[in-house]
Amino acid sequence: MIARPTVAWLGAGRMGVVMVERLLDAGFEVGVWNRTPERADPLVERGAARLATPADARSYDLAYSMVLDDGALERLHDPADGLFSGGRGGLATWVDGSTVSPAAARRAAADASAAGVGFVAAPVSGNPGVVKAGRAIFAASGTAEHLERAEPVLAALGRATHVVGEGVEADVVKLATNGLLAITMQALAELVVLGEKAGVPRDRLLAFINDSAVGSPFSSYKTPALVDLDLTPTFTVEGQRKDLRLALGLGAELEVPLPVVSTTEVAFSRTISSGIGAGLDLAAVVLTAAKDAGLVLEPRG
Repeated sequence: MIARPTVAWLGAGRMGVVMVERLLDAGFEVGVWNRTPERADPLVERGAARLATPADARSYDLAYSMVLDDGALERLHDPADGLFSGGRGGLATWVDGSTVSPAAARRAAADASAAGVGFVAAPVSGNPGVVKAGRAIFAASGTAEHLERAEPVLAALGRATHVVGEGVEADVVKLATNGLLAITMQALAELVVLGEKAGVPRDRLLAFINDSAVGSPFSSYKTPALVDLDLTPTFTVEGQRKDLRLALGLGAELEVPLPVVSTTEVAFSRTISSGIGAGLDLAAVVLTAAKDAGLVLEPRG
């Protein structure tokens, strides 16, 4: 095992930036590529090398991608200018931390294998603040050899890694987890609106819920957003809907009915298409729930 592999980081979005910062703080040698190069400027100023193309990752021990969706992942291994377009070089392992469909992950893994590179699916659970605090967790799947290669990086990025298989099972785990998160968010939104209209302030209802058997770190974490209506995005309503649709697609492929997930996807779509919550945090579904109830919510902070 390489104690501290060199890392080529692909994707400097909101999550990618804080993850690279953690690696730099831990002393890793990191190169960064982003489709919009200037997004990587703050990381270069902190000591990361700038990569001109994904293919530049071949001079590193490990590539780690954190991109938006299936299409962005496909572009990373495009034969023309992707990761393997110039041969593998010294690259041994590709870790993908994106939330994508298992089918997209399998295609990436197949191209990696054809190039002689191991593939690890390792989606992260946690928003940028959670990552920055070192509290993120990972679902990971891949061969034992490449999971071992990825372990020092995952350990530097978060507090725990759950190995769930040898293929792309980690992507299934992430979709199931995000599906439950969306359902929980929608349920909280509907029920705090019910309480508010019945005369129970949102903060008091949520204080009780959070202290009960059904309370959770997530309900506690989202309480300020539901009470104060600060909907600065930690994870956007659009991003959450994307994951719901991926879960529904997998359900359709496997003939697994997902009626609650389907209903939740409709609720998120209404929040986006109405313009009420576009671009806001996923807790913005509370605004749609309030509108449906004929209620105008005011911040209580």
